[in-house]
Amino acid sequence: SELPRFLRAYFARRCGTTHLNVLFERSLAAAERLGDPLQLAEAHSDLGFARYNAGRTAEAAAAYEAAELRLSQVRDTQVEAELAMRRGYLSWDAGHVEEPLELFGLAGKLYEQAGSPAGVAHAAASEAWAMLQLGHREEAARRAREVLGVPHTDPAWPPALTARITLGVAIAHDAPDEAAEHLHRALALAREDGHLHNQAWCLNCLGVALRQMGRYEEALASHREAFALLDELFEEHWKMRFLNGYGETCRLAGLPEEALRLHRQALELAPRLGSRYEEALAHEGIAIVLDGTDPAGAAEHRAAGQAVLRELGPGAH
Repeated sequence: SELPRFLRAYFARRCGTTHLNVLFERSLAAAERLGDPLQLAEAHSDLGFARYNAGRTAEAAAAYEAAELRLSQVRDTQVEAELAMRRGYLSWDAGHVEEPLELFGLAGKLYEQAGSPAGVAHAAASEAWAMLQLGHREEAARRAREVLGVPHTDPAWPPALTARITLGVAIAHDAPDEAAEHLHRALALAREDGHLHNQAWCLNCLGVALRQMGRYEEALASHREAFALLDELFEEHWKMRFLNGYGETCRLAGLPEEALRLHRQALELAPRLGSRYEEALAHEGIAIVLDGTDPAGAAEHRAAGQAVLRELGPGAH
């Protein structure tokens, strides 16, 4: 059961999600035979993360609960920190906004207690990304710069990648040249590392940043390249994360029909994948496109989007 722990970083970068799931199912079976609560906690947490990466959110949540149960029997700050991070990602995808920030904050504190500076940086980078999505650009940029100041040897170090992408989008409007530099650097690293999901993430964020700079044609090209990669990967839940941003770029680039198609695709996928926040964004995206031609349809979508945000509670705006 040691093998997956040791190879986790390698597999997470190089393998498809199916390999990860099979690997961690075996790891859990081995841990169950040994009956060690800490190994069981780690195995459930790893399997939950593999399920999450495959878009199987309900199964991921169940695995995380099982891990939490084991951790109440045996304390291990490092494993607790990792679980808090992973629960943060899951919560974020479910459309919660305050909870993931709290979980990333908790993970940071636990990593600090565990004496893991890399973990602290990871949590801070995720916090910066979440802040950016909430529109807190300055705070997101400040946190991202802090992460980039942490010394590391791996050029494709995940916290630095997240921080570069976050910083690039956060400052795109005010410092376009520096923003483009960070995003192109992140993309080059993701390409060198051969991680297709990260390349798609970088390309989509580059699209959003270029759109904010008013460079619509380049923005569209960037989104298209990202979606071509995601088509190769057959991973709809990854598309879900970027459809609305791509739709907005299309609308501003003067392609309202394409924008509608993308937002409608998001609206169809979101409830199936449990992405409530993206569902609300899709309604709002459709409403903005319809404002000029179909005010009644626009009002209907806007009301539906606001109803979803109300369900998600405070801070979801």
